[in-house]
Amino acid sequence: MDTSKSKYSLLIAMLFPMFCLSQQDSSNKKNEFNAGINFQSKLHYFGRTDSLQSNGLLPNIGFQLKNGLYAQSNFIFVRNAMIPTTYAGTTIEAGYKFNQTKHFNGNIFYTQILYKDKTLLPQSALKSQTGINAAYTNKIININTGADLKFSDAQTDIGATAGVDHIFIIHETGSPVAFALDPSAYLYAGTQNFSKMFIQQKDVLGVPVSQQQVTENVSSFNILSYEFSMPMVFVAGKFNASVTPSYVMPQHLLQGETGKNLFYVTLGIGLRL
Repeated sequence: MDTSKSKYSLLIAMLFPMFCLSQQDSSNKKNEFNAGINFQSKLHYFGRTDSLQSNGLLPNIGFQLKNGLYAQSNFIFVRNAMIPTTYAGTTIEAGYKFNQTKHFNGNIFYTQILYKDKTLLPQSALKSQTGINAAYTNKIININTGADLKFSDAQTDIGATAGVDHIFIIHETGSPVAFALDPSAYLYAGTQNFSKMFIQQKDVLGVPVSQQQVTENVSSFNILSYEFSMPMVFVAGKFNASVTPSYVMPQHLLQGETGKNLFYVTLGIGLRL
């Protein structure tokens, strides 16, 4: 599962009505409550899945202060061919959204993951994550970047995100109804840690006398996945709904990981007050 996409992340990406008139005027900023629910047809973590390719139901609730501070929580319910819909865990994210300008927006965040049953989620080793996202926006193409640290019991991994998108908006001036398309392409990279085994030969005066098996822990920074998506968002006043078809291509799978090119769909409905 992408946290965020980080959106990943158990992070689920949605476009919200940033084109509403009041959001372009900082004097009209106000505290905001949001709630919604998302359905993801296949849960994954940079294209890595469980063997049953579970789907997920993710209710969410959040609050943002007008000064940019925010908190968001997602509740994860998993279902597959072997188990009915089962609660698997919760993510709690807190952060700060930078003041949006004509060409820049971004945020810093910290996410804590609380598992009920680690066996149900492909990223179960991950305990928490912190990072920063930034985007340069213009009329031609938006450039999105991110960097993060992922914490688990055994190690800390470094992650990086790079992507581009272009938002198409259908909106009549003064109307509370709008529709947006956002074709996007992203690259996700990060450190991978694994064990490497080899046979080491000992020589005495150039004569081989013994061999022993050596295990070496190796860390490398690799591309983890490519992802292409087409978020489609409908907004009517305080209500929003989205459909996001996505195609993820996992890279550099380690031994024991399950993953292949994967098409999935995310459906969402939400309310902002």
